[in-house]
Amino acid sequence: MRAMKGRWQGMRRAMPLGLLVLAAFLATFCAGMYVGWSRAFPFDFISAAHKTLTVNLQSIGFGTGTNADSRAMSASPECIPVPHAQLRLHNVVSETGGWIGLKTLKPKCAAAHIAAADAAASRIEFVADSELIDPVLVKGEVGTFLDHCPGPWGCLAVEYSRSGSVTRAWPFRPEDIVRANIVAESEYPYEHPLVWGAATHLWVTGTALYPNGDMLVILNFKQSHPYGGGVARVGPDGKPRWYRKDYAHHQGYVVSDNFTLVPGMIEKRSQHPLIQTNGGALACEHQVTLVDTVNVLGRDGSLLEQIRILDHILESPYATAILDASPQCIRTHLNFVHMLGANAGGADGMAPGDLVVSLRDLDAFAILDKDDRRLKKLVRGSFRGQHGVRHLDNARFIMYDNWGTDGAHGPSRLLIVDLATGKETTVFPNDATPAHLANWFTRIEGQFDISPDGRRAVVSDVFAGRAFEVRLADGQVLNVFRQIHDLSSLPGVSEELTETPWFFPLRGIYYANRWAKRGALAEPDL
Repeated sequence: MRAMKGRWQGMRRAMPLGLLVLAAFLATFCAGMYVGWSRAFPFDFISAAHKTLTVNLQSIGFGTGTNADSRAMSASPECIPVPHAQLRLHNVVSETGGWIGLKTLKPKCAAAHIAAADAAASRIEFVADSELIDPVLVKGEVGTFLDHCPGPWGCLAVEYSRSGSVTRAWPFRPEDIVRANIVAESEYPYEHPLVWGAATHLWVTGTALYPNGDMLVILNFKQSHPYGGGVARVGPDGKPRWYRKDYAHHQGYVVSDNFTLVPGMIEKRSQHPLIQTNGGALACEHQVTLVDTVNVLGRDGSLLEQIRILDHILESPYATAILDASPQCIRTHLNFVHMLGANAGGADGMAPGDLVVSLRDLDAFAILDKDDRRLKKLVRGSFRGQHGVRHLDNARFIMYDNWGTDGAHGPSRLLIVDLATGKETTVFPNDATPAHLANWFTRIEGQFDISPDGRRAVVSDVFAGRAFEVRLADGQVLNVFRQIHDLSSLPGVSEELTETPWFFPLRGIYYANRWAKRGALAEPDL
């Protein structure tokens, strides 16, 4: 009895402490619930810390995530993949005296049988005695074209002349770009890791030339939400005219010196019954959907118009197409916007000046009216996960079809769709394509451009670090471009990075003389 009494007295003495601990736990739980619901302090701090921890655990092998680039990389006999885990981190001094590591510098694979001294000469191969007809612009990555733009950042892009030599180079100055922001941070809030910097957490997804030689630059942010990093206009010296940190993403289209079309996003709470039915809004934090937009920008970076793609879909006869979208916070995954040319016609629902938008998550592209922006036509076919849909001529459209093979060629392909006849034509690869160039597959990205005369295209095999110039009439490969670079000029680079040249992703290749051939387009009534 004495023992039981003693235990009971001990429990009574401990009860206040236990109740205090329980009360503290409940108070902390309730405070956490309130912070998570209201996003009050210290929500952003904790979210950023969690993001930083997750990213770093994954980078050293404790995470379950895998690099999307690695999953999407094409099989190429020209390079030997080397896991980044086998490469030692190194220090490279930035413009402001900071350092960057291997997570910023991302070569994809070692260039087999090529000496470092031969890297530059190996970037272009003239196939079957072909030569460049038009100058070509190739977008860089961090650490590329160091022979033309000294480290650590390399070039935003370089221009190849008809002889294959580099005639122009635009330096990449990431820290200068982010300092030129012209929009209020409160308009476009981001969630970044705790240790976030322009030098280490941004990469360029797309570039385009203005008539005067300035460059449109679209950025993405790594490990941030949203991922769209904004848009800048950069001069030939790499210095920004302006920068908008505004969720812009993917590829922009320069209509003229005064008008630019740029894919963007806004955060929007959606209660539309179709959105609720598909579960997408419920799958998003606070039922916030990232709504794709087409942003029409002026010469000075001002926002002239914002076209909300999801709203126009839901207001159209094609509204139920949203049910086929993946239940993600981004409903449509806009990746390119283009303008129908003066020769557009031959099919209902299209007219010169209309906008065409490529919607990857719907496996479709849409045509928006040039005046009221209503959705006039939603086009689907055998293509899947496509990128860069643009008007070619009459009722024909051309696209980078990532997944929709025709059973005989691909798996990725350059595809022409004729709305007048319904015919689909695989331009490249085809039966005449050499075997070592035909086996290309880009799962999650894709980019190409059409020559000013409309007869040729340059197509990126993104993660194999190569691109092809092909003739549209028969798919004949005219030239091959390789994103091969020697890194030995960077200070502090580990030995593994200097033994051989490296292939980098090739995310952008364009015809540089669009304006020289056609002249600036007439100012559209945007």
